[in-house]
Amino acid sequence: MNNQNIYKNIYENIATPIIICDSELKIMLANNAASELFNEKKENLLGKILSDLILLPQEGCPICKGNINSKFLPEDYEHTAEIKNNNNEIISVSVKHKLIEDNIYICQFILLNDCSKLNQAHIDFVSTVSHELRTPLTSIKGFADTLLSAGDRLDKEQQKRFITIIKTQIDRLTRLVEDLLTVSRLEAKKDNSIYKAINLNDFVDIIIQTISPKAEEHYIYKNIIPNLPPIWADSDKLEQILTNLVDNAIKYSPKQTQVTITANYEPENPDYIQIKIIDQGVGIKEEHLTKIFTKFSRLDNPLTRQIDGTGLGLYITKSLVESMNGIISVQSDGSGSTFIIKLPVATPELQISKKFSEKD
Repeated sequence: MNNQNIYKNIYENIATPIIICDSELKIMLANNAASELFNEKKENLLGKILSDLILLPQEGCPICKGNINSKFLPEDYEHTAEIKNNNNEIISVSVKHKLIEDNIYICQFILLNDCSKLNQAHIDFVSTVSHELRTPLTSIKGFADTLLSAGDRLDKEQQKRFITIIKTQIDRLTRLVEDLLTVSRLEAKKDNSIYKAINLNDFVDIIIQTISPKAEEHYIYKNIIPNLPPIWADSDKLEQILTNLVDNAIKYSPKQTQVTITANYEPENPDYIQIKIIDQGVGIKEEHLTKIFTKFSRLDNPLTRQIDGTGLGLYITKSLVESMNGIISVQSDGSGSTFIIKLPVATPELQISKKFSEKD
């Protein structure tokens, strides 16, 4: 593929709507994103005057008004505007004009609604993090102040209890900071994964052994079919995924109930292994199933109210699964929840590709 075709392919498929106009501000080219924005076939956009697409241009922009005789034709100009698509929907956009050569203008459109959603998501995230940080900090400060001002009047048991509470809240802060750093790395797409073939039966034994001290009042049962082929995964990520899901199953289930870990071939695709973590807890309401993997999502039931959590665990778990080309889902009813993970089998093709990538 020559450079011209490469550039054309990039232009056609870039996510930002871009229109190119001639010196008379007639549309010469429109990419796929522009076609979607205006809900119009690209060939139907060609030849139209740019100003025909702009309903409410910013005062003073001759390009959007189609005023090619204006004394002011800016080489680089950005402003807000409104457009109407082929469905007669009015859409607020930011329009950026840029002169490239011989009075040929590039017009780039950015949906203001998308910008506002991103800004609101950022505001909500900062607000939630602030709240999650403030709660343990308030507790730490309160008990520390009490120890400083009246510690000599407290007996040893009271002092020990206050210090234990402070340590517990510091541990909570540490978990939150670690989870936030993990989220930051995942969203920055910083992937340092080391993939290898993992024997799931042996790996699950290690997870159970590690988590057993937390499960003294629960039963953990493993049911992995014999001769299951190894999966292709990063061991650190897989450990974090399974530990988090099993730990959640224990924390959010009544005492003396069972947590089951199963593994089998994915019924519809033998190139994938299906892992299930099944609990006998209170379950998840249907309206919450679509939100369970979002940031700071926590269910409201008596068990969750008794347990500290950052609300980031399942978001991180989903991100880790998907980063390894896997899929995670959840099913639930009144008798418990089942988290389902699908990860690729360590096929010879995947292992060969690893060897070639290491040579490169």
